[in-house]
Amino acid sequence: MGSEDTQDDVESSDDAERSSDSSSERDRSSLAVPIWLDRTAAWAMRLIVIAIALGGLLWLTLQLRAVLIPFLVALLVASALRPVAAALERHSVPRSLAAAFPLLVLGAIGAAAGWFVYRSTASTLESDEVTEAAVRERVEDWLMGSPFNLTTSQIDEGERSLRSWLSSGIGSFGPEQAALVVQVVGGALLAAVLSFFLLKDGAQIWTAITSRVNPARADSVHRSGQAISGTLAAYVRSIALTGIADGVLIGIGLWLLDVPLVLPLVILTAFAGLFPLVGAVVAGAAASLVALVAVGPSTAFWVVILTLAVQQFEGNVMQPLIVARQVSIHPVVVLLSLTAGGAIAGLAGAFLAVPVVASLIAAVKAFSAEMEVGGDPLEDGVDAPSG
Repeated sequence: MGSEDTQDDVESSDDAERSSDSSSERDRSSLAVPIWLDRTAAWAMRLIVIAIALGGLLWLTLQLRAVLIPFLVALLVASALRPVAAALERHSVPRSLAAAFPLLVLGAIGAAAGWFVYRSTASTLESDEVTEAAVRERVEDWLMGSPFNLTTSQIDEGERSLRSWLSSGIGSFGPEQAALVVQVVGGALLAAVLSFFLLKDGAQIWTAITSRVNPARADSVHRSGQAISGTLAAYVRSIALTGIADGVLIGIGLWLLDVPLVLPLVILTAFAGLFPLVGAVVAGAAASLVALVAVGPSTAFWVVILTLAVQQFEGNVMQPLIVARQVSIHPVVVLLSLTAGGAIAGLAGAFLAVPVVASLIAAVKAFSAEMEVGGDPLEDGVDAPSG
């Protein structure tokens, strides 16, 4: 009897333990995080970390923009001129001379174009029809006619206000503006020097970088670098084509409106196309000013309309299509890159956003294509091809 009572006590104790364990499991299951919430939290945490990293990288980029912007400009120039330098090197031209020659030719073309524009403009402004009195008379007649119908006193008051505004704008030039001018000039000189060294030693610098990469990845990294260089060169070609197209369209309109200095204004518009936003404004203002002083206010008004129409067509249709065709990215990506770059870093951001985004896309595609063709040597356990 005693043994049976002991066995019953053990069994009842086991039943109590099992019941307690079952109750604990039910309690734990009721407090367990659902799978969907656990995965969502994991994704959210990773996205937050990525956002913080991108924000830090963007902040660091903005802090170093005085160096990064000239470097990126130099990279654009070197990528575009590298085929010329390489062709000279193949014809036994010393490497330093082969790097300097295309840069000197480019500078000479720019200087010659500037001199031609200056001389043509000066000779036109020296004519009897473009005196201050003649321009003033045309402007007054235009303002006193329909639809403005201003009086002489109103015109004089407006002129005084305009002169006061211009003098206050010039007088506001202070240390900050002077520092900006120095920074722009210094950045241009730095970009020119970097362009020379990238043309001269760019291939050797890139080889030295790739030689320190894991041999399993060296070939893929090298292909990505080639893709970036090709994309940057294509981007330079695209903005050059866009500038030429802008100049031709503006030139046709100016010729139809019988505005003088058509060829200098075409050259100015083509060169201004290299500088997004501000270049279009400067070229349009120059064309409107020429029309105002040489023909009359009405013609200047139509030149403004023409410039705005061409700029809208170029910015929203022509540039996205040409850039997308040259660098193989969708026009939507071009528009979004321009907008985001301008919002983040102003003019420089708008100028560099598209080539940077296009280069990153090309590099990722080249790297991914290499992995798809050859597999991942680090995972497959095979040796990467020696580069």
